[in-house]
Amino acid sequence: MNTLSHDQLYRQAPAIFAQAPDLAVSDRYGFVPTIEVVNALHAEGWHPVRAQQTRVRNPEHRDTTRHMVRFRQDPDRQILVGDSVAELVLTNSHDRTAAYQLDLGLFRLICSNGMVTPVGEMGGIRVRHGKQVVDQILDGSIALIDEVPNLAGSVEQFQSMRLTPEESRLYAQSALTLRYGEDWREVSPVQPDALLHARRSEDRDPDLWRVFNRAQENLLKGGMSGRSRNGRHTRTRAIRSVTEDVRLNRALWQFTEHFAQLKNQSQAA
Repeated sequence: MNTLSHDQLYRQAPAIFAQAPDLAVSDRYGFVPTIEVVNALHAEGWHPVRAQQTRVRNPEHRDTTRHMVRFRQDPDRQILVGDSVAELVLTNSHDRTAAYQLDLGLFRLICSNGMVTPVGEMGGIRVRHGKQVVDQILDGSIALIDEVPNLAGSVEQFQSMRLTPEESRLYAQSALTLRYGEDWREVSPVQPDALLHARRSEDRDPDLWRVFNRAQENLLKGGMSGRSRNGRHTRTRAIRSVTEDVRLNRALWQFTEHFAQLKNQSQAA
């Protein structure tokens, strides 16, 4: 596990170290630099292992735009969930577009791929900007980790559920809808089969867990061959926006849970 130093964090997401909010925020905005939360989680054994922020055209907004930090525990304390490790995912901005948000995540070991996994009714921990941010985030981290057994149960269910080729294509079509909208057939440069492409031999089995991982990785990392609207050969781009990364991750996980429920109901009927 490679813990990011402050210098590495700054290079990947300078907004973590913002010294003031965007000039457009009101006087009621309770500014707490993200680095204070990062340091507090680090003191509790959560190490920052990945950071990114949304790209902005105006350099004046670089230090206040939305950003994300992923945390993992010491190797001897890490919680394994199937072939993945539990993480905490912190998102924030200082430009009024987002409160502090803490989610449970998974880091899949065989593909170095990170997920955001809302758990049951809790979803994630949302904290408004104010003086109590640090304490509330620390309390939220404990509450989220208590939900890991429920998360593990979902993963086990996905792993035990085998899909037919038709069901896999239906899943991929729905994933494209989540990414591109209801008119994905007109705007998506790729077809459902592209999402089902396995990047490694371990992901070729047709169970729901691997189908989910294939679709998630292909959508988030990009690089899929396809055609643009004018018929030219193209490759899909990786998702760089923190907002879209978290949105799509959450939506895919919730859809996969719903898909599993529907398949169970059809088998019981």
